[in-house]
This record gives sequence, C-alpha cells and structure tokens, in this order.
Amino acid sequence: MIIVSAVRSVPIVQFVAQGLSYNDALKLLGGSGPLAKAADNVLGGALSVATAGGSDAAISLFDAKTEVVRLGRLVTQKITDLVRGQSRYNRSQRLHAAHSVLVVTAFFETLDTDQSRDDQLAAVASAPGTWIEQLLTATIPAPGPDVPFDALLTRLRDWFTRHADDRIAGAALARYQEHVRALMTEVPEFAIWMRQQEDRAVSRGLEALEATLLRVTSHRDPVRHRAALALTYRAGLGSPVLGGDSGDLTLPSLGTAYLDPRFRVKPGGPGARPAEDGWWDTAVRDDFAELLAVYLTTPQAAVAPMLLLGQPGAGKSALTRILAARLPAADYLVVRVVLREVPAESPIQDQVEAALRSAIGETVAWADLAGDAGGAMPVILLDGFDELLQATGVHQSDYLQRVAEFQQREAVLGRPVAVMVTSRVAVADRARMPAGSLAVRLEPFAEPQLERWVATWNHANAAYWEVTGRRPLTLDVLKRYPDLAGQPLLLLMLAIYDADANALQRDGDELGAGELYERLLHSFAEREVRRIHAGRPDSSLPELIEDELLRLSVVAFAMFHRGRLWVTTAELDNDLAGLGLRPRRETGEGFRSPLTAGQEVVGRFFFIQRAQARQDDQTLQTYEFLHATFGEYLVARLVVQALADAAARAKARTLSLGAGTEDDLLQSLLGYTPLSARATVLPFVAELLTRHPDVGEWLIGRLRVAVTRPAYQPRSYQPIEKRVDYWMSTYSFNLALLVLAAGHEVRASELFRYAKRPATWLRDTALQWRAAVPANMFLEAMKSVGVIRTWTGDGRRDLVLTGTPHEVAPPVEILWSQDYGMVRDSGVTRHDLPLKDALTSMDLSGALSDDLLRHALQPLLDRMPEAVEWVVTDAEGRSVSMAHLLIEVLLASAMEKDPDALRSIRERALTLARSAEFGFLADHLRGPEE
Repeated sequence: MIIVSAVRSVPIVQFVAQGLSYNDALKLLGGSGPLAKAADNVLGGALSVATAGGSDAAISLFDAKTEVVRLGRLVTQKITDLVRGQSRYNRSQRLHAAHSVLVVTAFFETLDTDQSRDDQLAAVASAPGTWIEQLLTATIPAPGPDVPFDALLTRLRDWFTRHADDRIAGAALARYQEHVRALMTEVPEFAIWMRQQEDRAVSRGLEALEATLLRVTSHRDPVRHRAALALTYRAGLGSPVLGGDSGDLTLPSLGTAYLDPRFRVKPGGPGARPAEDGWWDTAVRDDFAELLAVYLTTPQAAVAPMLLLGQPGAGKSALTRILAARLPAADYLVVRVVLREVPAESPIQDQVEAALRSAIGETVAWADLAGDAGGAMPVILLDGFDELLQATGVHQSDYLQRVAEFQQREAVLGRPVAVMVTSRVAVADRARMPAGSLAVRLEPFAEPQLERWVATWNHANAAYWEVTGRRPLTLDVLKRYPDLAGQPLLLLMLAIYDADANALQRDGDELGAGELYERLLHSFAEREVRRIHAGRPDSSLPELIEDELLRLSVVAFAMFHRGRLWVTTAELDNDLAGLGLRPRRETGEGFRSPLTAGQEVVGRFFFIQRAQARQDDQTLQTYEFLHATFGEYLVARLVVQALADAAARAKARTLSLGAGTEDDLLQSLLGYTPLSARATVLPFVAELLTRHPDVGEWLIGRLRVAVTRPAYQPRSYQPIEKRVDYWMSTYSFNLALLVLAAGHEVRASELFRYAKRPATWLRDTALQWRAAVPANMFLEAMKSVGVIRTWTGDGRRDLVLTGTPHEVAPPVEILWSQDYGMVRDSGVTRHDLPLKDALTSMDLSGALSDDLLRHALQPLLDRMPEAVEWVVTDAEGRSVSMAHLLIEVLLASAMEKDPDALRSIRERALTLARSAEFGFLADHLRGPEE
C-alpha cells in the first residue's frame, strides 16, 4: 500500500496493489469534477434509501443501476480524453481506475430489466441494507504482472459471485470481456494487461517489450540528461555478450544473444522465502516481456521493488543492461545502478547519483533529474544486491525495505518511481521483502530457447565454420548437458569449448560429468596459457596448464573449507601463500599496483564471477564459480592428485629413514572439512580414483596410522581455525571416506590388528568423528556408508564399513555390543548397565539418532522401563528385548491381516515373556480370544 497523488487537484488517495474500489476509481478519474460528484450521488443517495430495507432497497438498486451504467458509458466514451497528456504513471493510474469502473458497469448491465424489482433484488442481495455499500466500496480485482489473464477472469468471477447469483456472475464476466476487447485498439494498455499479444515465440533482447511499450508511447522528446542516459544504454546492445579475448570466434552482441527467460513470479511481503525452492509454488511462465509490460503500465510498479532472482550465470546483469536499453526514453527515465561500483553503505539516492556520474560523466542531482522527467516514469535498476552482501559482509536485511521507503517518499513528492533489484537466489532470504513487492525467479532455458540460441551462435560464427571446417553446434549435443546448457553463461562456455575441434560432438554420449568438467577446465586453462605465454614452446604448455588448474583448485578449496560458495581476495591470497603459490608477475604495470596471487588466477576465467562493492573508500572483492559443481570437481581433482602423488612417493621410497612423510599435502587439505560437506565431491573422487586402482591399499595403511598414531604439525596453510583433536579426527574421517570411494572396506580388525576388541576401538574412533564433524555433514556421509557387525575368526567382535549403504536397516543383534558384563540364567539376560546411566549418556551426546529413537520409546521408558533393559534369548539363540516384543505385538494387532501370522507372533511373545518371569507383560500380550 502506498500514498499517491495521481491528479494535482484531487485529494491524496490510498492505492492498493490489488485494485481500487468503484468509488475511489471515479474520484481518481474525475478529480473534483462531475465524475467525483456523480460518484458521491451514486453511493450516498443509494445508501440513504437502501438502509431502510424492503422495497425501498429495490428502488435504490434501480437508481444505482441507471447511474452506474450511465457513468460507465461516459468513461468508455471519454477514456482517451481522460488520459491524454498525462504522465506515464498518471496514465497508468487512470486506466486502472477505468478498468474498475468497467467491471462494475458490466455487473449492472447484466441485471435483467424484464424481471420484477423484487426478483432482481433476490438475485443480487441477501442483506439488502448493506449490499450496495459493499458493492461500491469493495476492492475490485485488477490486472497485475503476477496475474495471468485467465487468473484475472477467475478472480473477477469470484468477485461477481460474492454480489450476485451464478447466472448474473457469468453474464457479467462475459460483458466485461466485451468491454475490454472493444477498448484494446483505442487503449493499447488494455491489450497489454489482457495478454492479447499474438507473437508468443521465443523473443530475444526484450524486443517484444520495446515493441509493446512503443504502442503506448507519448512520443515526447527526452531532455538532455535522459537522452544521454538512453544513448549510453542503447549502445550496449551492440557490445559482445561477453568481454575478453575470444580468439577467432565471434561472440554475438548482447542484443541478439540475450533470450527472454522463462520465469516464476510470486507476490512478496513479510514472511516470503524466495531462497527456498518449496516457496515457489507458481507455474513456470514464458511471457517475460508481457510480465514487464504489465508491470510498467500499472501503478503497482511504484508501490515496492521487484526482486529479480537467478543463479550465477543466469543473466541477471545482462537483463538490466537490456532493460535499460529497451525502455522507450520518451516514457521512461532509466538509471542502471551497478551496486558493485557505488558506495555500499550509502543511501539509495546517493547510489543512484553515483551511477549517474559514471554513466554520463556529469554530476546530476536525482531530485533535479526526476523533476525534469516530464511525463516519463523513473525506473531504477539496482544490479547485484548479492554482491553487497558477499563483498562487504555487512548485514543488509533492511535493504529492500529502504528501497520501498525511497519509493514511498518519491511518490508523495509527485515523482513515483519503479525499482528492480537483482540478486542470486541463494541470498534472497538475507533481505526482508516489503508488502506489495514482487519476486521473479529466472528459470533455466528450455528447448525452444536453446534452439534459438544455437541458431544465433552458428550464424555469428558461420565464417569460422567455413574457414576451419568445424561443424556448427547442434541442439542434440547441448541436450546431453541440461545442468550447464540451461544457464546462459555456462551455455556459452559449452559453445566455446565445442568450437575447439568440435570437442563435445566428438565425445559422444559416453562422457561422464567428471570427464566433461576436466576437459572443459583444461580447455579454458590452455586458452589462457597460450594467450599469456605466447611464443613459449608447446613442450612447456602441459606444465603451465597444470599450474593454472592447481591454482584454480586452491580457489575451490578456499570456498570449500569456509562452507561458502565464495571467497574474499584476502582469504584467497592467504591460502595460496600457505601452499607456497606466489604471483607469477612481481611488478605492476605503469602506476598500477601489482596483482595479488588470488587476483591473478581468478581474473583469467570468465566462469569465475567477481562480486565487488565499495565500502569506506575501499574496493572489496569476492569470487565464486558460475556453477558450484566446477568448484566441487576441482576439490575432488586436487584430492585425488595429492593422493596419487603420495602413494607414488611411498612406493618409490626404498628407505624409511628421515622425518618427512609423503602425505604432507594430503594432510594439509583434509584436516579441516569433511569431503561429505558437498554432495558431489565424493562421487567425483570415486570417478577419478578409477584411474588409480593401486592407491587403495596405501590409503588403508595411512588410515591405520591416522587412527592409531595420530600426529599434528603446525602448518602454514590454515584456511580456518580448527581444534587440534578435531583436525586429527577430520583427517582420519576423510581418509576413511577415501578408502570407501576407492572401492575398499574399512575393517576394524585390520586397522586395530592387535586390539582385543577391535570393534570397540573403531566405535570409539567413530564417536570422535561424530564429535569433530558437523552433524549434517556426518549424516550426509552416512548416506553412502554401510555398517556390518560381524565376528573375526578368533571370536572377536568386528566392525566393517563398506561403500554400499543398506537399503533397509538390518535388525540389531542386541548381544553383539555386550560381550561381557552380562548375567545369564535360564535363557534370561539382564544388562548390568543401568538404564538411567545410558539415558544420561544420550543426553550428553545430543545425537539426532539417539534423540529420535529415545523419543519413539519414551512412552515405554515412562511406564515400563524394565521392558527396555531386559533381554531374552530363545531356544534358537535369538535375543530380543521385552520392549521389542511388546511393540511387535501391538503393531501386528493393528496391521497384520493374516490371523495365523498374528497368532504366531503373540505365542512367541507370550512364551518368552513367561520364561523371563515377566508375567504382568504377558497380560498385555494376550489377544482378545485368550
């Protein structure tokens, strides 16, 4: 909700994004003139009679009908006069009001004049004294960017039905559609709102949006500053879609390569959760140009910001560049604010003025620019809210609220402004969405968009295909990689890779994800090496390429250890230095400061996105991979490289003298974060380890050392702080995961060869793992682990971990864990460990698994604790607790359909309960027939 003044001579009215009432609509259209007075007569005169009820109410209904129909026809006839010469925003407001009038007019026109007054009254009102008041003051459903035309019709039918029977509601809806169709030619906004555009094909560069808005343009010439902004932004359409060196390839221009995205849209407001997939319960749409056209021609745009969300590489910044270029300068004053380039801590207005200076090279006050806009509506594009958060680390939860407050202030001052804010989806919950705001999430490309994009790419590079003899890219090839091809920038990466010897087409269908990432990353590293080290012999290239990929892997680990998808320049520099990686160029060029090692490595690859913000006169930067899986693959790659290198060194050594160990790098990398922290790391590791079948035995040996003789040495590489005992446990936990990924088992009797109870030792080690590893990461790892309780040949308990998880949890052999401290008498086994102590231990551990199972058993623990601590061994050597027996019988009684099976379960339970002298439990186990 916002306070606006649409007409200078009209009292300030409240505008609700969902629509206006009939009375407010007439006042907005008429100001203080005849329409406003007529509205007062309709409402006031009708009510003065209607409150009496009875036949007088029917008289007021007829009077109201006559006046409403007359006013509706007047609005229809004069609609062009009502909006002529108005500003873009005032025109939108008046047309919105006209729409509300047409809805009510359609309703009254359908009242059957052949019926008696009493029959008409019965059809429309069960409470005649308040009916007209409710009708003329109720909020009327209105067009909106998040309301498709069929949804608007549904809302209007519901609105009509609330005021009349189904017959009248259906007729009113049909009459309403006749009115808007008749006005679509005369008032193009009605066609825009009703989504009546004929061309629904995939549009590029928001051309459809520009064409639509030009249909309703005022043709006013923009003044100097607005013209300069429009000229600057328009020039961007001809720029290559991506900066940097593309070699012999031709990158299409932004205006031709950008395709209108698929999207979801949903109203925001307090409690919105746009960062969660489950919140987006709306359908995917493909009418993006229509969404924006409706948004920019309805008053809702000035209420609160639109939040444009997308994954890295989804084209959010490109979208703001396209919007700035496409919106007609005659009707829109556009200012694109790249948030990475303006002071992060400044108010919205200061950020806008900083962007203005950057765009046109002049210092312009926002108040002066907006005041000189004439009839044009200001539109501010705030690009990169997520960059403010990442680069500065400053809490910005009220940023969108401050944007809305800025809009409200501007509206009160007669300068209503639309604002759009872009951000990554992942951080969308870091700012509260104000009431009246709108959230739009960009969706991955579908096949029609891919087909259009491929045609554009092949057309731009037709000469390249002819000169090189390479085959153009095909849609079928891209469809093999939907996760990458769905995002514009990653799609471009695939296209550039394939252009080099048709690599994607040559690989066929058998290329796995890991192999694809390896070839993609190797290809782009080679391109950079050849560019930077031009003239170097080809024999030196493999080493230089591998060095690039090594540094990229350290970038990936810097994010991985910090539990984030991004890393700051300072953090990256510290990590590179800790591993002995320095900048290759020690001096700057000219007066520029030399690049740090971190800036050097990330600045070369377009698939690493740089987020930037200015704070306290400093430029802060962070970096992230456009596709998080790139980083996860690089983590797995470096782990396997370090592992293979360490195993090869161990195999090459002939003497064991000396203090050094071959796995120093592996220890540095694996002591901080479990490899299960990201779901795809371990699968990538397993895929890469197939190339190194001999490392499994070496890994088991290193794991044996790590769990029996753990040692910690201070290291220069310390990406995060870590307790020494947690570091050692995390390192051994990762080694165990690597053993399983290599296809081997972790067997307690092999790790603890000389222990009397090896299973106990591995259990204690697992407890250390569980303490050191965050619960969510530990449970994530358990999804791919199977645990087998068994026995060694000499009768010791053994514990085996495998890489094959159980589909169904195996039954518990309850006496396996208690091979001592038991009392056996007549087949009855009683635990020596008091139940209370065991429960206290669970309270101390605070494990989710303990809490879940204890909660499930709480009724038994409260009423029958002995049932939990007593165990019976039957004649066949099977052990079972009394609690198990009771639950089995209760569930069978409720769910078992076979009477014989149920009887068998009860008989076994009764026999064991009696043998344990648990007589009172036996009473609970008897069936009704006993």
